[in-house]
Parts: sequence; C-alpha cells; structure tokens
Amino acid sequence: MTVRKFCLVKKHFYSEILRGFSHGLPSLAAFGGLILFDLLTKYLSLSAQRLSDLGQPSGLWQCLFGIYGAVKDGYIKSELMKTKFVGKLILYMVLVSAAIQVDTMAGGEGVFLKASWYYLAATEAISIVENLRDAGVQSLDPLLAFIRTKLGGLK
Repeated sequence: MTVRKFCLVKKHFYSEILRGFSHGLPSLAAFGGLILFDLLTKYLSLSAQRLSDLGQPSGLWQCLFGIYGAVKDGYIKSELMKTKFVGKLILYMVLVSAAIQVDTMAGGEGVFLKASWYYLAATEAISIVENLRDAGVQSLDPLLAFIRTKLGGLK
C-alpha cells in the first residue's frame, strides 16, 4: 500500500467516525447522561457504605446528603473516580468507533452501531440499578434479576 493510499484510507476512517458520531449525537448525549447518572449512584452507594460503617441509618436521602462526608472521609476518591470515568468514556468511544467501521465495511446499515449502543446502555442500566441497590433501595432486586434474565446473564 502506498503512502497516498494509506492517507486516503485514514482520512476515510476519521470521516466515517465523525459522521457516525454526528448522526448519533442525541444518542451520545443521552449516553453521557447515563454515565453521569451511574457516577451519581456510585457516590450514593459509597455514601451508604460509610453510613453503614458508622452505624447510622442509610436511606436514600441520608446517602444523598452524606456524599460530602463520604468524600471527606475518603470513601469517594476523586482521582480514582476520575480515572474510572475517563477510562470508561475512552473504552466506549473505541467500541462505538469500531462498530461504525464494521457497519461501513458491511454496507452502512448501522446494525453493529445499534448493537453496541444497546449493549453499552444495558451495562450502564445494570450498574445504576446495582448502585441504587447498594445504596439501600432493596426494592430494585426484582428489576435487577429481570434485566439480567432478559440480557442472558449480563453482569
């Protein structure tokens, strides 16, 4: 492959990624919201753990108001959360980029992109429900079991 041909393939690759993301911008924004909600529910879960360790009641409101205390006491570490959050975003972008390329190679139907969005959204939904359960919302256990059953045991 010549250098010129390689540059054309590379240019096409990046243009397809940008085209895929621009068409999926509402999905990308909604997905960003899911990730932020997952982060908030993780904070609630860690706050509940702190309250439990202190022997205090850990209802949802207590967990929400206890987030500051969880940060102060080291249960929530900003560096760790930032690293996990950024790593998750990068991983998701790589997966979506690969799905866009496979769809382009397969004729542009968007099947692989949709499948990757569904998979990522399902894993985020499971994570949110697990975090809320860990924060003391026990009524979500049947929902978690239902989601896992429908997704074939996805964890």
